[in-house]
Amino acid sequence: MNVIQAVGQISAENQKLVQKIFLKHGLNIEFKEVDRLSQGRTISFDEKSTRILNDRNLKFYNWDLVFSLLGPNDTAGDLEAKLEERVRIVKAILNLNSRPQGEEIHGSIRVHDLAKSAAFYTWLIGVEPKEWTHRYVTFYRPDTKYNFVLLVSDGKELHHDTLYHLGMGVSTKEKVVEFYHSALENGFHIEKPPRTTWRGTPLHELWLTDPDGTLIEIYSRLTKEELLEMPQDKEPLLLV
Repeated sequence: MNVIQAVGQISAENQKLVQKIFLKHGLNIEFKEVDRLSQGRTISFDEKSTRILNDRNLKFYNWDLVFSLLGPNDTAGDLEAKLEERVRIVKAILNLNSRPQGEEIHGSIRVHDLAKSAAFYTWLIGVEPKEWTHRYVTFYRPDTKYNFVLLVSDGKELHHDTLYHLGMGVSTKEKVVEFYHSALENGFHIEKPPRTTWRGTPLHELWLTDPDGTLIEIYSRLTKEELLEMPQDKEPLLLV
C-alpha cells in the first residue's frame, strides 16, 4: 500500500476523515511533524507547514486551504466529496506506469481575425511570429520552450467553455501593472484590473480578453514578504 506523509495542524476528526478517504482508495496517509519527514510524497494541510516546506525547498502537495473557506465560488458542496476528488487525483498520478519527459510545450487555438490576433499575441508572448501564412501564425519562445500557433477558424464557431483561459507569468507585481497600462495603450479589453488575490494560489493578476474573447491572465507569484501582508478577510486588493 502506498504511504503518503501529511503535515499540518487539523482536528482529530478531520484527520480521521482524511485517513478514511485515503484508505477507501487503497492509500495510506500518516500525519507527522515537519522535522520528522522522510523522503517521499508529502501533503501540507496548513499554511504554516506550507511556508516551512517552501523555505526548505521540499516537494509537496499543497492542500492548506481544504479545511478553510475558499471563497464565494467554492462554498458549495460537501467537504468529504471535495477530499474524495483530491485523493482520486493523487491515486491517478501514482498509478502511472511510466513518465517520459518531453522537451517542448505546444498549443494552438483557432481565431476569427488572424491579423488582430497576431498583434495581440505578439504583445502577450513578447516575440514576433517565427513564421506565418494566410492560414496560421507560429510563435516560439526558446527560453520557455513554448510553441504557440494561431489558426484561422475556417468558419467554425469558437467556443470558450472548454478552454478556461491562457496565462502569462511575469516576474513582479510591477510587471503586472506595466502590462495593464500597456494593454490600455494598445486598446485591449480589460476584464479585471490588476489586483492581488489570496485564495487558492496567492497572485498579483490582471485579466484581459484576446480579440476573440478568450480570457488571458497576466500573473506574478507573491514573494515571501508580500505573503506576510495577507489580510485577515483575504479579500482582493486593487493595484491601480
